[in-house]
Amino acid sequence: MTIEQETGRVAPVRRAMPKPGTRRPGVSHQTKPRPRPDTGGRRPAAARPGESAAPARRPAARRPAARRTSTKRQRAPFVLLVVGLMCGGLVSLLLLNIMLNRDAITDAKLREEIAVAQQEKEALRLEYERKMQPQNIADRAEAQGYHLDKNLRPWDKGEPSTQAVPER
Repeated sequence: MTIEQETGRVAPVRRAMPKPGTRRPGVSHQTKPRPRPDTGGRRPAAARPGESAAPARRPAARRPAARRTSTKRQRAPFVLLVVGLMCGGLVSLLLLNIMLNRDAITDAKLREEIAVAQQEKEALRLEYERKMQPQNIADRAEAQGYHLDKNLRPWDKGEPSTQAVPER
C-alpha cells in the first residue's frame, strides 16, 4: 500500500479521455455481464473437471444453506456486542453518579454537623468567659457562703496601713 492510498491524497492524473458516447477505434463494444441464475455458489456441472456433461441427480438434502449465512445473522453478534457495551457503560455511569451523589450528601451532612458543633463550642466558650468574670465569681462565692475579708485589703480606704499583717 502506498502513502497516497493510506492518506487518501492522490496526485491528479491527466489522461486524454474521449467524450462520452464516442467509441474508440479498434475497440469492440463490451456489453454488461448478465446475471447468472443462482446456483448456490456451485459451478455448473459442465464446468467441473472430471465430470460428464450430463448432470447426475443428487439427493434433495444438501447443505448449501448452511454455507450461506445471512448478513443479518453476521451482524447480529456485533450489534448485540455494541448494544451490550453501551448498556454496560450507561449502567456504570449511573452507578458512579449515584455513588458520587451519596458521598456528596454525606459530605454535606458532615459539614453541617461540624458547623453546629463549632457554634456550640463557641457558645460554651463565651459562657465560660462570662462566668469567669470577677464580679460573677464574687457573686457565686457569696452564694456559697464565702465573704470578702476587708482587712486583707487596706488600700481600699485610701489610707496606707501601719499595722503589720501577723500571717506574714
